[in-house]
Amino acid sequence: MAHPRCIVEKLPAVGDIAWLSKDEAKHAMGSRRLEAGDTLELVDGRGGVALSNILPTRNAAGETGAKVSASHIHPRLTPDIHVAAAIPKGDRLATMLDMLGQLSVASFTPLDCERSVIPADRFDGARAHRIFVEALKQSRGAWTTQVASAHTPTSCVEMCHAKNIAAYIAHPDGQPIAKIKMHQPSYMMLIGPEGGFTDAEIAATEAAHAIRISLGATTLRIETAAAMTAGFVRLYAQNQVG
Repeated sequence: MAHPRCIVEKLPAVGDIAWLSKDEAKHAMGSRRLEAGDTLELVDGRGGVALSNILPTRNAAGETGAKVSASHIHPRLTPDIHVAAAIPKGDRLATMLDMLGQLSVASFTPLDCERSVIPADRFDGARAHRIFVEALKQSRGAWTTQVASAHTPTSCVEMCHAKNIAAYIAHPDGQPIAKIKMHQPSYMMLIGPEGGFTDAEIAATEAAHAIRISLGATTLRIETAAAMTAGFVRLYAQNQVG
């Protein structure tokens, strides 16, 4: 049976005490109705996972203690999947980030595109981090999706080329994504705004070594396209191992 989970900034050594923030303790003791002595799984978002038992004591800051009984490092899923996308409107942004977090995407980059409806400088990185943390807890992953700084499509692909990350840009005239052979350790999937990337953006990103991919015959919303591409790469890698 899976134990309830809480996020901690740093996992202590076995036998030491981890201190749960007030919010995490409220979730554990309130929503999950745990009590002193109950088993709790702790995760630091950087691969560290530990089993612990809740203590009846609190520290001077009012944080609840949990004594670690065992711990290990969970390796990151391979390959590394990075997603760069234009920002969708309203609650759709939270939906997109939650889905990407569940898929254990390594990082998310907000894109400033020529046809963007929401400027990338309005992207709330702190809120995005909170959504990724909740997605990590729900999906029982071990690595939190990192929030990257904003880029234009071209600067994003140039950064990928410098770091040896294969870059793919969604476009109706691209190769079908199902026909792409993926054997690299890291991928960046670029998703444009509802109006799509401009011809100039496509030309510039291809000049910087991006590859066009098609996501099918229908026009997808940003959050659907982002989750689809990340999910495809994750499934492709799983099938290759199998």
